Amino acid sequence: MNSARQSLRGLGRLAAVAALVLASALFPAPALWDATTHAPVPFARLELPWAYLVGAPLFGLWDSMSALTLSQHYAVLASLMGLYVLRRAFGSRSRRGPLRRIVAEVARGVLALVLLLAFYAGAMLLPRPMTGIGLDDPSLVAVDFHSHTNHSHDGWRLFTASKNREWHEGAGFGAAYVTDHYTWAGVDDALPANPDRAGDRTVLLSGAELRLRDRHTNVLGDRERYVFALDSTWHHLDPDSLAAGQARGGPTPTMLYTIPGPLDAIVSLGPGSPAGVVGVELSDGAPRGLEQVRAERRRILELADSMDLAVVAGANLHGWGRTAVAWSVMEVPGWRDMAPAQLGEAIEAGLHRDRRDAAVVVERRMPYHEGSRIRLAATLPWLLWEHFRMLAPAERLSWLAWAALAFAVARAGRARSRSSA
Repeated sequence: MNSARQSLRGLGRLAAVAALVLASALFPAPALWDATTHAPVPFARLELPWAYLVGAPLFGLWDSMSALTLSQHYAVLASLMGLYVLRRAFGSRSRRGPLRRIVAEVARGVLALVLLLAFYAGAMLLPRPMTGIGLDDPSLVAVDFHSHTNHSHDGWRLFTASKNREWHEGAGFGAAYVTDHYTWAGVDDALPANPDRAGDRTVLLSGAELRLRDRHTNVLGDRERYVFALDSTWHHLDPDSLAAGQARGGPTPTMLYTIPGPLDAIVSLGPGSPAGVVGVELSDGAPRGLEQVRAERRRILELADSMDLAVVAGANLHGWGRTAVAWSVMEVPGWRDMAPAQLGEAIEAGLHRDRRDAAVVVERRMPYHEGSRIRLAATLPWLLWEHFRMLAPAERLSWLAWAALAFAVARAGRARSRSSA
């Protein structure tokens, strides 16, 4: 009797999943939007390779989970643990003695926690197909202004420059800056493997993450433009030295303010501040960075408007995970036929020339609590509903196919249990 009830419950859960997949199709939502306006982006789409579609239920959930902020991760974990406790408290019908029951419940709890952590670890460590941005206009290029290799102290030791390039190719980037902490060693590994023509594969460009006025700042371009202004540790840029370099006829630096960081510390490049930034991150792929940019999005946009700063996206990639959260889309006519160095110059020129209008940040459309405790507490069900709303038709078919396969397996198992009884 118990096995029959469990089989019926399992079939009921599968039916509920199938119903959710079908019902959410009545309320579709775009997978991508403009990070500034939250409007759909008609020029961009999310590319879904066939290998991704085969495992869409798992890979899609990993993608959605990877785009959560730090507080949302905590909310999801708390919700799952709470549901587990309720399930065991009201669903357990054990006839064991008190001590054996306690031991069994502790063992179950530890196993459940291990499985949950394994799910998170799988999203971070396991190789899997990636979804990437697709752009309809050939003059548009997707750029990542913030990524690392194993030469950064907090980078995965196996995440080489070639792995960095492979990740960006999977995500649809035309170009990505290698901005390791306080070193250009990753750039030295990356540049020799660049294609002769930028459109042939993802181009990796020169940059570094340094400290300017004691704040993390990404500098773009050759190291010779910056090393003379670094202190003996190669960590800190001296603003006066940068200004003096320009006064001597040197090139204008191209620097971007990275998140997380205090917004009141931003100094914009201008006539009175030659050691200022030309842009600020509106999206940062790390959970702490995502927390700040989503919580302070309005303030970031106000500063960008008032200071005429470009808004850009940075993956802040250190080798963990296979999900791109956002892309900086810039218009660079003829970029595919450019040499890598020419493309880098064109990107920097666009940032300086167009400033606030230089890039559009396209990001995955994800729910955010906007400081509401109720919304934060409801992260898990809200995330699942939004996830299913954003499914492409091919993803829905994959979900239904897996549900049908699980249903058939469960039904066959139930039939075998009946015949053996």
